[in-house]
Amino acid sequence: MELQYVLFEVKDNVGYITLNRPEKRNPLNVDVAPELMHCLDACDYDDEVRAVVIRGAGGNFSGGGDINTMKYRIDNGIRGTRQACRALGAALWRIRNVKKPVIAWIEGAIAGAGIALALACDFSIIDEASKATFAFVNVGFIPDCGCSLFLSRAVGTTRATELMMSGKLFSGKQGAEWGMFTEAVPAEKLEETVQKYIKKYSHGPTVSYANIKSLINRVNYNEWALINQSEIELQGECELTSDYPEAVNAFLSKRKPQFTGK
Repeated sequence: MELQYVLFEVKDNVGYITLNRPEKRNPLNVDVAPELMHCLDACDYDDEVRAVVIRGAGGNFSGGGDINTMKYRIDNGIRGTRQACRALGAALWRIRNVKKPVIAWIEGAIAGAGIALALACDFSIIDEASKATFAFVNVGFIPDCGCSLFLSRAVGTTRATELMMSGKLFSGKQGAEWGMFTEAVPAEKLEETVQKYIKKYSHGPTVSYANIKSLINRVNYNEWALINQSEIELQGECELTSDYPEAVNAFLSKRKPQFTGK
């Protein structure tokens, strides 16, 4: 596969996957999903790869959905939300089933589906000053990509409800304190810390790691298929509301949206 939106290389038994649309803060959409799947498959099936690292180019991890793509679909009467939910849901579940430890290297902005991507990884190391938000609600959407499942498991339903319904900003340090990320460190310590994880988990008992991951999936994520199908259906409903285009247009116009609840 020719990669347009993702960079991929294998070095010293580690597969490096880099989201590569820095001018848009590395959005996750229906175009990126198959490239992620391709890279994850390559890592899973290559016995020389013993750990995987996912990061974003240009100083940001991922800003989540592409608001300009949303605007284009609205203006042209195109419904694309269900397809995106299906494709990205499959890509993130692929992370859970890669039989190697997967490490998220997080700096800069991380929002929406970008947080779901980090939550799907086995380890997530974040700059403590990074800014994060579950921004779905700010455009009249529900959290997708497994956010409701991953987040509730990580921080509990009370905190998950507040974060997903408020859409508020929080720091990498706060996210780690709540149990959302594995570790938050100062920016100057980020690369050094990530390298420690890479060294440890690319030289460990790979089969044991794979089986531990399988056990965790069986204990915690048996509902994945149901959750993903529910996301597809419910996001499709949100796409048909008047609140959705109002929120997208308001965001691009830098004004507060006027929600009607319809």
